[in-house]
Amino acid sequence: MEARDSGGDGRRTLDAYFAAIASLEPSRIAACFRPDGELEDPIGSPVRNGRDQIRQYWDRGLCAIAAAVEIEVVAALPAGGSIAGHWQMTARSHAGTIARAEGIDVLRLDGAGLIRRAEGYWDQAAFRDALMQRPA
Repeated sequence: MEARDSGGDGRRTLDAYFAAIASLEPSRIAACFRPDGELEDPIGSPVRNGRDQIRQYWDRGLCAIAAAVEIEVVAALPAGGSIAGHWQMTARSHAGTIARAEGIDVLRLDGAGLIRRAEGYWDQAAFRDALMQRPA
């Protein structure tokens, strides 16, 4: 993964993670994590442990229902081996429905710039419901 942050502020890892999500390639997203990485997205949902569970989460979730995704980073705030990214996302479903969401992801990184733990703060249910609507 070219965008690793070895000792950096985490911005390259954040950008690589969001680019992987926008690619809608579950394996590419999972590769942003350590082999034993954790994903809790959104906070309060079950924690996915390891690249296989993370890949399956994305494969059965956004990557299954979206045809295209764009993510804009509104703010990136690094601190103490972590980075919080405030983002806005626009997605188009296979049926042509457009849905938008806004949230914050907190990425806790290792020394090689891989994600140890990612936490998502956003209303995933409302976004999924909006994306699954039929276009008017």
